[in-house]
Amino acid sequence: MEKTYKLKWLLFHSPVELFVRTATTFADEISKLTNGRVEIEIWRLEDYQKEFLGGTDAPVEFFELLRNNNIQMSQIQTNHLGMNDATDFFAFDMPFLFDSHDHASRVLDGEIGDFLLDSLPEATKVRGLAFTYSGGYRCLASKNPIRDADSMSGSKIGVRISPVHADLATALGAEANVSYDLIHETRLGDENDLVQTTLPRFESQIDSSIHPYVINTRHNMFLTSIVIGEEVWKDLSDADKDAFKKAAKHCAKLERQWSVDDAVNIENSADEQQRLGIKEMIELTPEETQKLKDRTAPLYEKYSAVFTEGLLDSIRKA
Repeated sequence: MEKTYKLKWLLFHSPVELFVRTATTFADEISKLTNGRVEIEIWRLEDYQKEFLGGTDAPVEFFELLRNNNIQMSQIQTNHLGMNDATDFFAFDMPFLFDSHDHASRVLDGEIGDFLLDSLPEATKVRGLAFTYSGGYRCLASKNPIRDADSMSGSKIGVRISPVHADLATALGAEANVSYDLIHETRLGDENDLVQTTLPRFESQIDSSIHPYVINTRHNMFLTSIVIGEEVWKDLSDADKDAFKKAAKHCAKLERQWSVDDAVNIENSADEQQRLGIKEMIELTPEETQKLKDRTAPLYEKYSAVFTEGLLDSIRKA
């Protein structure tokens, strides 16, 4: 008789609405592929803390929860994986790595993506199943309208934790102000002249009364990954492992398109921009974008020696 499973999926990051739709889609798909033998319980972080950790102020050690089989699945930011010994995952923070969403799909859904996902168990003791966006292309929210690369020099740029993000700010002649909160979408404040964000995350990450201008640089990607704990993975039959991979890839492609659609809606809708408090969406000229590319290009020489040999070249050529 085939085994049944009831698995906990923790919505670890915020904004929760960007993550609950992926979890719900996966739950429906894996139930369908296994004839209802696999049930996914979706837990919001604050509910899980109340139920199992003693309250919403309780610390959450995400990787320990997965390694100890307290939870079985989640969706995690790739820079969080990088901070937990999967250094190659910081490659996705590199500036102007992807030429297009099609280019990103070729990498994320192809041999390179599979190589990176397969490397996770050794590095982190959790297993990756697929890559999602939960944000997509990054942009910069700004106090003032910026239309050229030179105007970024001397500024302070708020970024989330990643060595690549900090080096990118430095390469632009700016100072990085690093936020170490990987769980909550803390709004980075008035001390920053610019804040790195994405359009789908603008509402949760940006105080538009401080940073009302968007410079739509598309300079790197915000990525996440669907992950599963090794204990439950090893217990699955080969057929069920194939079903989990298939379900993850299915909803990852849907999720990435949702993120693209969310961004396009903001780009093209004056009403949505007004609702978000965006005064102006600024597109840099090709010449100014090229200046950003030229100034950040030296990061490739530095990080080629940090990541797996040939990784960056393989991604760029894919």
